[in-house]
Amino acid sequence: MSILAQQSAHLQLRDVCLAYGHQQVVHHVDLDLNNQEIACLLGPSGCGKSTLLRAVAGFQPLANGTISLDGKLLSSDQQVVPPEARQVGMVFQDVALFPHLSIADNVAFGLQNWKRRERKARVQQLLALVDLAGYEQRYPHELSGGQQQRIALARAMAPKPQLLLMDEPFSGLDAMLREELVPEVATVLKQEGITALLVTHDQNEAFAMADRIAVMRHGSVEQWNTAYNIYHRPATAFVADFIGEGDFLVGTVVDAQQVETAVGLLRGPCDGYAVDSQVQVFIRPDDVLHDDASSLQGRIVSKRFRGTHFLYRVEMSGGQQLSCFTDSHHDHQIGENIGIKLNLDHLLLFG
Repeated sequence: MSILAQQSAHLQLRDVCLAYGHQQVVHHVDLDLNNQEIACLLGPSGCGKSTLLRAVAGFQPLANGTISLDGKLLSSDQQVVPPEARQVGMVFQDVALFPHLSIADNVAFGLQNWKRRERKARVQQLLALVDLAGYEQRYPHELSGGQQQRIALARAMAPKPQLLLMDEPFSGLDAMLREELVPEVATVLKQEGITALLVTHDQNEAFAMADRIAVMRHGSVEQWNTAYNIYHRPATAFVADFIGEGDFLVGTVVDAQQVETAVGLLRGPCDGYAVDSQVQVFIRPDDVLHDDASSLQGRIVSKRFRGTHFLYRVEMSGGQQLSCFTDSHHDHQIGENIGIKLNLDHLLLFG
């Protein structure tokens, strides 16, 4: 049993359903988030992830189910604890810093009931934690976008909430800044011992930040697991297709260890599938190797240069297309034939 499984859940969602009028938008969600764990709701636009986050915050009533935090019932279809009484902090896409307040006063905004000395010490502690010590007397317009986001995080953490909710907080930042800031924020949350729930549609953010990820589709959770397992052991065809890149090959199960496909016989456990049953085999580009000596040939129909490598789209003789990574010095042209071979650690099969 994993360490995460041994811990008691800090945040519990049980059979949560959410609706706008008569239209249900989130369906029967069960999630357990452990103390000091960072989790993520990941999915395409319109899948219900932000609506679910709003329900945890107390802004969205439940149609069914319960939400509990540290053993206290926050929401049911009969009872709702107001947002301000939940001990929940929030960081939004729009940092919403107060432009007329100094950085120190922004961070201290939720600490009005603290003693002055304790409030000042907490502000200094957090500014040091987000690497902005000495910025106390500056104003938000004097900071960069990444610095403003770190101040928004410090402000949300200042009252030591039992749970921190983050709704697409990095989407307004450029890609390079986002790549730098996301792991920094994860480190800060771990140092503070904050339990957090992030909403994003960006899987790179989710992978860099979260201990566990809930992949959502059409208001339901398709898989709730670590980033590694979601990538290497997707529970559904949607998760496989949404996370990373890849293609589905039609196959026929030959026996317990083999599947026949348009690119040959693929070997690996076929647990749960009967002989002669039709399956979809999911192939990622890193499973497809460029090999000039291979008898398996395909025609390049598209290519994308990604600096360290090319991503080729290769069409086989039967019309099946696969994506293939090659080193950047293998610069082939569209229309050219290349040899490929499959190198699968395990089979990903879907009915």
